[in-house]
Amino acid sequence: MNILGKTHAGLMLALVCAVLSGLPQSAHALIGGNLDCSMPGYPSNGYRFTPGQEIDIAYTGTCTIRRAFPYAAGMNAQIAYMSGADQARLRFVDPYSNTYMLELPLGQYGGSCLGGPCRPLPLNTVVPYRYRLVGTAPRTTGRRYVQLYLGVTSHNYANWAEWFMQYPFNYTVYLPACSLSSPSSVDLSFGTISSADLSNQKQSTSVSVTCPAAVQATATLVPSQAVVSASNGVSRTTLAGLNMQARWGDNTPVNLNSPRTLQLRQGSNSLGLGFTPQLESGQSPAGAFQSQYTLTIDYR
Repeated sequence: MNILGKTHAGLMLALVCAVLSGLPQSAHALIGGNLDCSMPGYPSNGYRFTPGQEIDIAYTGTCTIRRAFPYAAGMNAQIAYMSGADQARLRFVDPYSNTYMLELPLGQYGGSCLGGPCRPLPLNTVVPYRYRLVGTAPRTTGRRYVQLYLGVTSHNYANWAEWFMQYPFNYTVYLPACSLSSPSSVDLSFGTISSADLSNQKQSTSVSVTCPAAVQATATLVPSQAVVSASNGVSRTTLAGLNMQARWGDNTPVNLNSPRTLQLRQGSNSLGLGFTPQLESGQSPAGAFQSQYTLTIDYR
C-alpha cells in the first residue's frame, strides 16, 4: 500500500511539472527598467473637436536605453475606450513607415520599432520618437474618455518589455457657435397702402447666419400679436381688422410658434421671410399698424 501511494504522488508531481513547463513565455513576469523616456504634454481639460473633424495628435519625446536591446525594441500600442458613447475609431500611425501600428500587448511585437528602423540599441543610446494618433471625431456631441499606451518589447527577449507612455486621451465633441451676419433687428415699412391693393403688398427680408461647420438647426417665428391661424402664418396687427401673413423664402406659410428644421451648411446661410397684410372678412380698417415677430434659430 505504501508503494502504491508513492507511485501516485510521483505521477501527480510529473503532471504538475508538465503543466508549468507548457506555459507560454509571455505569461512570465515582464522585466522593466529597460529605458527612460521623456513624456509629451497634453491639455489638462482634454481636447476639443467639432463633429467630423479629423483627429491628428503627435506624441514626441526621447528614450534613453538603460538595458541594451541586442536586436531591436519592438513597439507596442494599445487603445482602451473607457467611457462615452459613439467613440471615434482611433489608431496610432508609425510615421517612419507611414503605416498603422498593430495594437499589441507587452511581450509581443510586430514590424514597428522604437524610433524608426528596427536595429540593435546599445546601452545609453538616446532614441527620439514620434508617433501620431489619428481618427475622425464622431458626429454626436459629448465627452469621451480613452487611455493610450505605448511601449516596447525586446526582439527575441520578450520578457524585457514595458509601457513608457500611459496617457489619458479625453476629448469633447462640441458644436461651434454660428454667428448672425445680418442685423439683429430689421424694420420693414409698407408705406401708404390701400385695402384694394393689399394682395400686391409684400415686404421681405433675409436673415444671414455664418457657421464654421455644418449643423442641424430649427427656426421658430413667434408673433407679438395674437395668432389667427398658426398653420397659415396669420396673426393680428395693432390695427383691428387687419392681419399679417408670414411666409418663408420658399413661399410656404410659416407655422407660427412651431420650429422648422433646417440644415445649415458650413459658411454663409440665408433664411428668407416675407410678410403680406390681409383684411379680416367684412372689415375696412384705416390707420397706422405694426406687426412684430421674434425669430429664434436653435442649432445642436
